Amino acid sequence: MPNRDWKDALWNLRRALSLRRMTARIALSASLLGLATQPAADAGAQPRVPLDPAFEPEASVRRFKGRYVLKRSANSFFVHLAGHASHSSHASHSSHSSGSHFSGSHFSSSHYSSSGFTPSPAPVAPPPQRSVEPPPQRVLETPKPSRKREKPAAPQPVVVWEDSFDAEEMRDVLWMRGVLATQSQTFDSTIHVRQHDSVVAITPRIGEDEAHFGGYVSIRTVNLSVQTMVVELGKAAVNATTIVAAAIDADNWLGFRIEHEQLSVESHNAGYAVTHVIGAAASVRFLRLRVTSVAPLVCWETSADGKHWTTHYVETPAIPLNRLSVALSAGTTRRIESTTAAEFANVRVEREP
Repeated sequence: MPNRDWKDALWNLRRALSLRRMTARIALSASLLGLATQPAADAGAQPRVPLDPAFEPEASVRRFKGRYVLKRSANSFFVHLAGHASHSSHASHSSHSSGSHFSGSHFSSSHYSSSGFTPSPAPVAPPPQRSVEPPPQRVLETPKPSRKREKPAAPQPVVVWEDSFDAEEMRDVLWMRGVLATQSQTFDSTIHVRQHDSVVAITPRIGEDEAHFGGYVSIRTVNLSVQTMVVELGKAAVNATTIVAAAIDADNWLGFRIEHEQLSVESHNAGYAVTHVIGAAASVRFLRLRVTSVAPLVCWETSADGKHWTTHYVETPAIPLNRLSVALSAGTTRRIESTTAAEFANVRVEREP
């Protein structure tokens, strides 16, 4: 082959080879250059490639700082071949010339930093996606409506006897004319007592200077220790005295007095009287005497509707309570010029069931 032809062939070979494959065949390039520049081993033999005595190779291979350099003298061309500065010798790695030398571990980005070529990084598989299960939903149970047990109705008191003053024939069976909460000499039979329209009306006398009383005294008695006495008041007498009592006689009784439009509670024991003024009597309609179930105490109570009661006075009884008569009376203790009748609408004696 002529001298010029083999040189052109070498340059064509260099251009055909990529930078990545040039490193793998560095031995072949070096051998070709050596064949072109070295004389034959036998002095008498002809060189295998005809050489011009004045030939100067246009390319040479040199080692510089751990790298092989293919340098073209005529055109100032050089190529840095990948070297291993950290390796002490290439001779100790016989596997460099094999296919394993070109694995990704030897040709990292640092091998090509001088030539400007950066290999594409291997694709990284995305981490497996963890399926996140939604938290379990709590099912709220609708609370069942509670069935409230109805409170049983309170037992009603048992009526022992009662008079609503709507029957004339019962007047002589349950009542007698007279007084009991005042002295017997105060009884005035001329005081008008009339039962009509479901009330009993007692009209005091006018123009009298001394005490004059009249009214009803029950024939049937009350055992106040186990029974309750309730009197419904229609209205009190004007400018006079109205009395409701559970009495033995004029010196021993328990009850209420309405006088000068003021309501008082009274307790009489052997002629000794205890009186407590409550207040105006206009809003009072029901009067009650009873003994508490927790202790032997007598209670004086009032109510506007017969359902809601107010206790005004409590006392340990000083008189026997087993045989008391109901006394309804009205009268005067001084001279008056005008008055109205005291009216009573109902009397009821009852006991606990």
